[in-house]
Amino acid sequence: MDSAIAARLAALNRLEILDSAPEASFDSLVGLTAQIFDAPIAAISLLDTDRQWFKARIGLDLPQTDICLSFCVHAVATGERLLEVLDTRQDPRTADNPLVTGEPGLRYYAGAVIHAPTGEAIGSLCILDTRPRRPMSEAERQQLRTLADAVEDALRLRLELTLHRETEARLIRSEASYRMLSDHCHDILVRADRTGQISYASPSTRALGYAPDEVVGRNFTDFVPPKDQQAVQAALARLFDSSLTDEVMQVPYPVLTKGGDTVWLEGASSLVRDGEGRATEVVSVYRDVTAQRALQKRLEAAVEAKAAFLANMSHELRTPLTSVLGFSALLAKTPDMPRAASAHVARIATAGQALLALINDILDVSKLEAGHIELELEPTHIPALAEEVRDILSAQASVKGVALQVTDDLRYADRQVDSLRLRQVLLNLAGNAVKFTEQGAVRIRLAEAGAAGDRLRIEVIDSGPGIPEAHRKRLFQRFAQGDSSVTRKHGGSGLGLAISRELVELMDGEIGVENRERPGACFWVEIPAPRAKAETSRPEPSPDARSGPGLSGRVLIVDDHPVNRELVRLFIGSPDVTTAEADNGQMAIDRAMAEPFDLILMDVNMPVMDGLAATSAIRASCPLNADTPIIALTAQTGAEIEEKCFAAGMDAVLAKPIAHRDLLALAAQAMGPEAKARIAAA
Repeated sequence: MDSAIAARLAALNRLEILDSAPEASFDSLVGLTAQIFDAPIAAISLLDTDRQWFKARIGLDLPQTDICLSFCVHAVATGERLLEVLDTRQDPRTADNPLVTGEPGLRYYAGAVIHAPTGEAIGSLCILDTRPRRPMSEAERQQLRTLADAVEDALRLRLELTLHRETEARLIRSEASYRMLSDHCHDILVRADRTGQISYASPSTRALGYAPDEVVGRNFTDFVPPKDQQAVQAALARLFDSSLTDEVMQVPYPVLTKGGDTVWLEGASSLVRDGEGRATEVVSVYRDVTAQRALQKRLEAAVEAKAAFLANMSHELRTPLTSVLGFSALLAKTPDMPRAASAHVARIATAGQALLALINDILDVSKLEAGHIELELEPTHIPALAEEVRDILSAQASVKGVALQVTDDLRYADRQVDSLRLRQVLLNLAGNAVKFTEQGAVRIRLAEAGAAGDRLRIEVIDSGPGIPEAHRKRLFQRFAQGDSSVTRKHGGSGLGLAISRELVELMDGEIGVENRERPGACFWVEIPAPRAKAETSRPEPSPDARSGPGLSGRVLIVDDHPVNRELVRLFIGSPDVTTAEADNGQMAIDRAMAEPFDLILMDVNMPVMDGLAATSAIRASCPLNADTPIIALTAQTGAEIEEKCFAAGMDAVLAKPIAHRDLLALAAQAMGPEAKARIAAA
């Protein structure tokens, strides 16, 4: 079979249009064609293997003919957009055709080739007559080509609608009413001048409650709400003024039905040009996308509701966790504590950290699903980041007798990456390696990849039991683990690797795992990481900042939970630190109006007035504390809440559960000796 024929048949099969039922959009186009050219016969002809089949026809009784009788074959064979035969008896290609020599005695043919959305020539839009005709003018030829373009638009929209229906059927199989809508949806065809005055409307306008006669003679803007009329006029003007294309896919517009309801139509428009190439009219094909928009809004609302629910639950869980982890940390420092009690406190802290990790994982899953995680690229010293991960996991590795090493094979250590998310991925991979390795070592290897060395490859190599081939495909799926014994022996939710995969993909990178020749596994990550200029590293908090001595001054603690206020008071406790308390934002303003403070620790979510509003008010109307450092203490996490805090006038953000060392470090920056010296000098 000829390759062009095979391609044509494949395109027709993809369209699923052969032997399909009549459709209003195609019938309307054929009717419009016959009307414009005053032709007794018009048709949309499609070329099958051994027949030509008419998708729509006027003046023909036959639904199909043998392909050897087809004029359309000759139109496609020319390779041109349009074929015109003025007298079929004088043309050797058609002179012996039984449709010419016998009934119905065809003497004239003009056909514009129709292409599938993928480009294959599949048929033609044609007009025929039983008498010879004069040659078409260039304007008439252009009109026929334009109408053929409209047929192609209708084919594309029909295919898109079919794909939409399949997708929607998978999503909402239980919604019988929506399936019925999909099965009975018809495209609407209209023709109008450059002012929007409609000269033709297809019968499918009845779906909006209008007979075609009620639409013809009116303007596009008569059918849209008043607030959208200007936008419709502007879009029509842009279409006619465009010199780039004759075809435009339009955004959805609200349309008023005759009964006063609003539906949404989306479609494509093609310009009709005169003999001098000037756009004079537009032919538009529309489809009803009201149901799709409603479904999309429901899905978006569901995602937002889920994200809000998880964020709220995260806040509610982090608040008591602040007390659990904070007081267990203070209790662990109690001198002369019995060994058994010390072990109990350690277990409380470990369980609290595990619960916090699970909450963070669930929140990250929600953010990834909603697309709310955005990368923040910054210059990062990669070896230092790896050492931070090693330091965090060193205690866990030491208890098991597992060596935790970092191997740096980078030529250029400073890279442009999202350090927060890369640290999260590396912590997960290295943490898993330590957890599953009973003896030996875990090694973090840093290397370059890519021809230009502009990609970063991190390998986490362990000496654990390795990973069976059958389990590898499931490792990066949510809630998936190697087997059920993993959860029983090592614990975990099965979210960490799935989150790591999604974060790496967000970075436009890759993640994978492979077994080593000797026992163990190698998890690897490869991400784009262009070189960055080295930045001056931030100084580590001094020992005094981590341990508390050296702090002095007045601190206002604002939190609606008295237990949290007590914990913060104990964290910054010092003979030289005086604290005051407030349990809502309004009370904080009252205290800030009455007395000066060296530091304000402000909860964000509180009754009466939240911390953001209170901070803005203090900055604007409390002269005694307008410049006092304010640190946000919040159970919410992420860039969005940080931006809100900084916009309100806060100087730093500390997430709950509050880490003792982090709070002391920030307090030292605000009220330690060095900070006070800077203030005095200013």
